[in-house]
Amino acid sequence: MLDTPLYRELTRIMDEQMRVSRMTLTNWLEKGSKYVTELIKILKESCLEKDSIVNCDETWCRVKVEDHYRKKYMWCLVNKAAKVVIYCYEDGSRGRDALRHILGDSQLKALQSDGYNVYMYLDEELIDTDHLCCLAHARAKFKYASEQGGDKDADFFLDAFGELYQLEAQYDTGKLSAEQIKACWQNLKTKEIIIRLRSKLDAMLSDIHPPRGDLMEKALSYLNTFWTQLFAYTKDGCYTIDNSIAERFIRPLSGERKNSLFFGSGKMARVSAAYHTLISTCRMQGVSALQYFKMFFQAIVNGRRDYENLLPMTIGLGNNKL
Repeated sequence: MLDTPLYRELTRIMDEQMRVSRMTLTNWLEKGSKYVTELIKILKESCLEKDSIVNCDETWCRVKVEDHYRKKYMWCLVNKAAKVVIYCYEDGSRGRDALRHILGDSQLKALQSDGYNVYMYLDEELIDTDHLCCLAHARAKFKYASEQGGDKDADFFLDAFGELYQLEAQYDTGKLSAEQIKACWQNLKTKEIIIRLRSKLDAMLSDIHPPRGDLMEKALSYLNTFWTQLFAYTKDGCYTIDNSIAERFIRPLSGERKNSLFFGSGKMARVSAAYHTLISTCRMQGVSALQYFKMFFQAIVNGRRDYENLLPMTIGLGNNKL
């Protein structure tokens, strides 16, 4: 329900024999977001706490700007350990300055992303932060090269990636500790797979290798460009092989884009980001988002402003976990 666009929520309210205009509902959301924003300041500090491991992704959205619909972007940060999800609308920018502003002066242990070039400033400027890329993105490019480009060499890479993911599944099933996982990543079995991948990649990038299709060329270029970041996950047992958790939490925004079509302004895009932050953080915490909003706004109406005690993890929903 909390992911539905306004027009569907209005229909639901009318079904309950209530009469509320769209403008009134919009005003309620906007007024409520002023209090929600105070919570997000605290949640963001928790998400970007020193030595944290954060997953990051972004997706596009339509925003009405001066009677025209523009393609803008929403960012998503996930701190799995803290169970916090943050959405940011940096005036719709997808540029390096937007990411720099989001991260501020945080001293993260690692940030995992896809291979979008904006994230490369992590390697250039935040040298104490490990930059991890998503192996699933690399695998997807070789999958396209195999299925759409018909390139048989792509199957070699897909098989090797599959072996790495099989090992990950075994570690997950065995519930290994971070130290045990790191030891497994450093063993000969994992290193042998990575060496095979590197040897094949170098052979295909050599000047004497026969020409190949565009899709295969892109897959090889991606793997070569982000090689260090793709396999940086083997440095620490707390790291992950791909960025799936951030992609999972960015998905509701993709659904919202299909259902709502567009945001009426950048201001309302920020309002959406604020509410999505609390909804997704509630999901990470395993509590009911609807119950949380009821308790939070009741506390606000009663005059409470001790926001550190009104977070999804501190408001007192521990006994009402999903």
